[in-house]
Amino acid sequence: MKNRNEVARILIGVSIVLLVATSTFSVTQGVQMPINVVSAVWITSESTSTTDASRMWMEIDAAPGDRNMRLRVTIQNLSNTTISGISADLKLQYPFKNVTEGDISRTYYPGSISPGANAAADFLLNIDLGASKGEYKLTMVVYYLETASGVGKTLYFQKSTEVVIPVTVTLTRYMVIYSVVVSPSTTVPAGNITISGNLLNIGKISVYTTNVTISSPVLVRSVSIIVGQVDPNVPRPFSSGMQLRRDIKPGTYSITISVTYVDSMVVNHISQSDVRLVVRSPEPRPQSVTEKQDGILFLLVQILKDLLSVFLGLGEMVSILY
Repeated sequence: MKNRNEVARILIGVSIVLLVATSTFSVTQGVQMPINVVSAVWITSESTSTTDASRMWMEIDAAPGDRNMRLRVTIQNLSNTTISGISADLKLQYPFKNVTEGDISRTYYPGSISPGANAAADFLLNIDLGASKGEYKLTMVVYYLETASGVGKTLYFQKSTEVVIPVTVTLTRYMVIYSVVVSPSTTVPAGNITISGNLLNIGKISVYTTNVTISSPVLVRSVSIIVGQVDPNVPRPFSSGMQLRRDIKPGTYSITISVTYVDSMVVNHISQSDVRLVVRSPEPRPQSVTEKQDGILFLLVQILKDLLSVFLGLGEMVSILY
């Protein structure tokens, strides 16, 4: 009898262990991600089509200062049921903002995704000009309906899950500023200079509304140069004159050349380059012939006034006449 009770207790213990193990496995299975992130890439298009389906998309690099950039996130349905009604919130952190400078970017995945199938959707983001090169981790919350079919019925369960999106920022610029010349390279306060250079589009597509802005605290005002369309591998020169402020002190100053441009998807890009300018003290201006003559005449009058003051007391009269 004692042995039977001992065996019963052992069997009960084993049952409890199996039950706990099964429960733990079920919980673990419950928190497994039903959605997997396949890829997250920056894209654009050179097509002027008004529908996304007919565009030819290409991957591009994203750089600090880019605005209205399109981030395409592809997800995969890892569950064993079809999901639909899929929307997503991308939680943004520095250096990213949405197009209205907010911290959430929203999108939706059209249609439904069968088990094992993929779907893609786009987010529009701005990247801060001060961003560093590297990979950033962003959290995306995915909301969806899970379909369950029964006897004569189809049920929909509203669910959500969080996934991590790797987003890469590079320092690649598609517009190169080169052969910049400052003439003269050394000048004086209130002096005039000319800055000239060239632009080269090293990308694969044309860019539009290209504008060159030259700015510096030493300039009387910033200068803007409209360049317009810049096609790939076609150099475009730029040049402009400008004046320095009169109140600046001698020293070495930086002048920034900023180039802004957009592609056919109205993605805004910026390229920048700095040049140096040396400001020296102005040289003393030599006296003109008239100034020299006036100085000699003044000296003679002073001598005459002193003599008259000493001998005749007429110094005041000479001062009035002069």
